[in-house]
Amino acid sequence: MNSISGAAKGLFNTSVRLLNQPIVKEGVKNVAGSVTFVFGLIEIYDLYQIAQGRAISAEVYSNFPKWIQIANKVVIVCAKISLILSAGVSRPGVFIISSIVGSIFSTAQLERVFGPNTIFAVNPWHPRHIISIVAVILALPVIVQSTFKGMSWVYRKICHHEIMPMERRSTNNWLTDSKIRLMAAFNTMTSRPILHIGNQLGRFILRIA
Repeated sequence: MNSISGAAKGLFNTSVRLLNQPIVKEGVKNVAGSVTFVFGLIEIYDLYQIAQGRAISAEVYSNFPKWIQIANKVVIVCAKISLILSAGVSRPGVFIISSIVGSIFSTAQLERVFGPNTIFAVNPWHPRHIISIVAVILALPVIVQSTFKGMSWVYRKICHHEIMPMERRSTNNWLTDSKIRLMAAFNTMTSRPILHIGNQLGRFILRIA
């Protein structure tokens, strides 16, 4: 048992140290940031389609109470806003916004108002970090909804309960609610707040282990 515990601790320690290597951290941030930025562009186009008259949600819970249908739309709207905010604080998004803002205000002026534009652990109250936190909060409802849907599906499959049919709108738009949930989940798992919490938790576990 001790040998298994030691091996697990050694593997965890190696993983934490590897993920904290500058080249690995930068690589993960660059890849995740680029994907998040693309998700945001997709969502901006999706909102344009909604403004042209397309429905907010591709799912219609026709056999459920009205409040559930409204709640689903609210959850999806929050996820859509989260995707756009996440894109704004991704590395490509920060570069574009910084270039625009930097052409108007100097770095000294910005730091005097918002503090240094540095990592989350040093200045978590910088606007880009606050927006990251807001994006995560807005994504939480759809994460909870996805978890509930998954657990409900497994329960019904195991217990052989009949699944209440759900009407789906016929739409040519490929960006379904399920894809929005997946994109929001990816953005949440790779967001600065979650990565920071995960890193601190990993270091804490290593200290007490």
